[in-house]
Amino acid sequence: MEGMAKSGAWGRSLALQIPIFYKLFASMLFVALIPVILLGIMAAGDTGEIVEILGLQGTVFVLTLVTLGIVVMWSLFLASSITRPITQLSEVAKNVSMGDLREANVEVTSNDEIGELAASFNRMINSYRVLDALAREDNR
Repeated sequence: MEGMAKSGAWGRSLALQIPIFYKLFASMLFVALIPVILLGIMAAGDTGEIVEILGLQGTVFVLTLVTLGIVVMWSLFLASSITRPITQLSEVAKNVSMGDLREANVEVTSNDEIGELAASFNRMINSYRVLDALAREDNR
């Protein structure tokens, strides 16, 4: 109970925190299932006309292109969802290191490790602001 009070778990709302590793793992499973799903759709549907028009090799080629397109789009989305907050945090840290605290808060958009890092960074900046204000007050 003491550990929960120290970590601030009592004040937080219950939110499911999924580590990035498991998000990536689930994504890769999804990507691996795409060809199976497309082949299942081809097998279940009336695809005889498609195979007649494109031929078997053409149909496999089209399925491969569709799979590749989905994988590329999903990979870009996943990569940007990981790198965007890190880039934003890096930019704010650079500004803070130069003494600019005007826009020093980082928007927390996820509840994974990166979101926790952003929230911790915001707490650190707020503590710095308080200490800075106290130091200025002492100098008066």
